[in-house]
Amino acid sequence: MPREEFVRTLPRALHSASVLLFDPEGRLLLLHDSSSEGRAAKGWPQRWWAPGGLLREGEAPAKGAWREALEETGLHLAEPLVPVGVDFVPPAEGWPPVSSYFFSTGPLTWEQVDSIALSDEHDDHQFHQLSDWEGQVSPTMHGRLTALVAAFAHEQQIVLHCGRPM
Repeated sequence: MPREEFVRTLPRALHSASVLLFDPEGRLLLLHDSSSEGRAAKGWPQRWWAPGGLLREGEAPAKGAWREALEETGLHLAEPLVPVGVDFVPPAEGWPPVSSYFFSTGPLTWEQVDSIALSDEHDDHQFHQLSDWEGQVSPTMHGRLTALVAAFAHEQQIVLHCGRPM
């Protein structure tokens, strides 16, 4: 089979990258999606997310995470970002499979916390202890965040499948 024809047969997938950000007290930052109300009307739950989003064509995950954090919070994060983990979610509800890469930095300074400037994509941001996010995010998201925060705290990296450690 010619290479071009073979490439057309390969599965398509999405890739995203996010940054786990903490304030000086160790509380995790999540951003509220400003379009959540419209999504809720279409059957999507309201969403709190770590700063991040889909990678651009050919974009490396760490660069995409840095870019998304800048776009969504206005923060110029120190580089390099620390890899924390990856979560694979198989195709569902008409979406292709998604591989999500997660990174972090050291804690933000209070100056950085005070300078957060949200993009139009978000209408709120909050810092909470991980336990306080339970019930505000889906059980899958809370499990994902719990595993990622634990890996980061232990200076480890983790591979997840649907938010659960493999």
